[in-house]
Amino acid sequence: MNTILRLKKTKKFGSASSSSSPSEPSPSDVAEPSNRAPPEVVIAVDFGTTFSGFAYVRTNDPKLEISDNCTWPGSNLAGAAAYCKNRTCLYYVPKTSTDGRLRLELKEWGWQAYLAFQKAVTDFTIGHNHSQSLRGPSVHPISSLSGPGTADPLHASETLVTNIGFFADRFKLHFASQEHSRSLPVLPGDLSPEKLVVDYLRCLTTFTIEQLRIATRDDFSMKNVQWCLTVPAIWDEEAKQLMRLFAEKAGMIQGNLCLSNDEASPYPLRIILEPEAASAYCQDEARRNVQISQGDKILIADIGGGTIDIAVHEVLEINASSGITKVKEAVPSYGALGGGTFVDLLFFQLVNRRIECFSDFCRNSNQSLGLDISSWWQRLKADYDGGDYSGQYYLINSGLTDAWKRYDRERGIQKADNEYSHLHLAPADFTEIFDPEVRKIIDLIEQQIRDVKILMIVGGFANSAYLKKKIRDAFKGRVKEIIIPLDPGRAICRGAASLYMKRGYIESRISRRTYGICARRDFQVGDPIELEDIDDDGKRKCTRTFSVFVKKGAEVEVDSKAKRTYYPAFHGQQKIRFDLYSSPRTDPRYTTEEDAKKEGSFEIDISRGKSKGKEREIEVTMLFGDSVITVSAARKNFGKSKTVDCLEVRFDRS
Repeated sequence: MNTILRLKKTKKFGSASSSSSPSEPSPSDVAEPSNRAPPEVVIAVDFGTTFSGFAYVRTNDPKLEISDNCTWPGSNLAGAAAYCKNRTCLYYVPKTSTDGRLRLELKEWGWQAYLAFQKAVTDFTIGHNHSQSLRGPSVHPISSLSGPGTADPLHASETLVTNIGFFADRFKLHFASQEHSRSLPVLPGDLSPEKLVVDYLRCLTTFTIEQLRIATRDDFSMKNVQWCLTVPAIWDEEAKQLMRLFAEKAGMIQGNLCLSNDEASPYPLRIILEPEAASAYCQDEARRNVQISQGDKILIADIGGGTIDIAVHEVLEINASSGITKVKEAVPSYGALGGGTFVDLLFFQLVNRRIECFSDFCRNSNQSLGLDISSWWQRLKADYDGGDYSGQYYLINSGLTDAWKRYDRERGIQKADNEYSHLHLAPADFTEIFDPEVRKIIDLIEQQIRDVKILMIVGGFANSAYLKKKIRDAFKGRVKEIIIPLDPGRAICRGAASLYMKRGYIESRISRRTYGICARRDFQVGDPIELEDIDDDGKRKCTRTFSVFVKKGAEVEVDSKAKRTYYPAFHGQQKIRFDLYSSPRTDPRYTTEEDAKKEGSFEIDISRGKSKGKEREIEVTMLFGDSVITVSAARKNFGKSKTVDCLEVRFDRS
């Protein structure tokens, strides 16, 4: 067993870097003040790539029964099966603008957004095609809205956006990684990834509170709510902090960015990692299916629409009546982008290879065809189990038959006319579509399956019969038990609510990166000459050094603290700016290293006590809380107050 890192001692380092960039204060991920009554209800929100939902628990319920919601506006009309989540999508319509710029206004969310967009597209297509009936359907170049290399026809042309608006989905992927976000469709008009997330969270929040008023009492309000929001474990600190800001802007929690502080929750948002929520959810089923002992390892794979999250937990404590009561992270959490959304993209790539004009035709001639084929594919995907399975979609009334035939003939391709009447998927096509993602998932699990006793599979894509079969084939006999709940999609929001009530369930985590502050210190032999600076006492200093708080691979107890003391760089300095950095290296030396990543910044006022000059002490504390890093600063030996002046901070993105 590794020694748990307890970072509580104060260690003196050189002075921190300084600048004048300001930052606003915000509530941090800390325990509620002792003088505040506990929340009446805990609501956990699973904000997913393709579907989102919530679960709640009343804190005064002795049984702590968790409830969720399976009835969503528009879901029945859309023909959707009862599910604990709504679609993660939004529909915006054009708004009149005096400056000539395209502006878009939110019209609907969730299933209602899908239905409203579908109707608007159908109505527009009928009118558009009627006006072009004498010259037939046309095929135009792909719009810039489509993004580089996309094969998805659901993202409309500029003409469609200008006339009927924009259907936004999968926007959570904008925060997965910079590399992947560059391949996503360019957002039109005044839309941004932040606006999409804030708008969706605001709609979900309003709906959730309405449902709680029905379930509890008419005067129920967010003043009685502790919000929890789940995020993928593979997200970096910046993305986690952004979700906190978005929740504030959406009116979930009080703060400087909240426009409705009188109505928002006064309790700080709790960020919960998705595989940890899944672990808490699967406890009961694990106890029923297999004998669990202290030291056993459990691998949790959360396979959703856009991310694959893997966590390995070691059992530390077991209660005879309640099962597992405490676990620790055995290896750093890991994962990748992947899941159901990426299977959909592989389907559309196959269709585009087979019908090369497909996406162009859908965007520019029959926009409703893309929606219809997408719905057809979702039904096929849900039923596919790896057997002798095929599918056929008839194109005769869509207009694509003639456009496809004309496209081929212009390029010298000759096929029988009946081959243009339908889109056919053979069993081999399903294998080609599914297997890349299935192999990715199995390979990720394979990395840490050794010595694992229980394998838990959750998440929306875990509903796939084909994926379940492949996972059982790959790991049966290698682990004691493979647990896939009957409804794996509800594991995250229900597990998050449960995890909040079991605050001591996660004892420690393994740091995936090294975290520290950009600082100055005395110049040493071997330091890059370009980082040399002379301070106002004439001493040689090295700037941009990496002052480490916690190293990659260290085992860090939940709620443990790391403290460092810093000093001003100059005698007359009035403000000091701290930049938080992370690195994949165990011993980074400089924040200028290529793989060092700036996670955020904050600034504090040190103008009091100027007579002490560079002897002013500023203690910076990193709190490794439930799932995010919180940074605070305290003036130690200057200022009017005799008590420690703690400043909670918010990260800048700069």
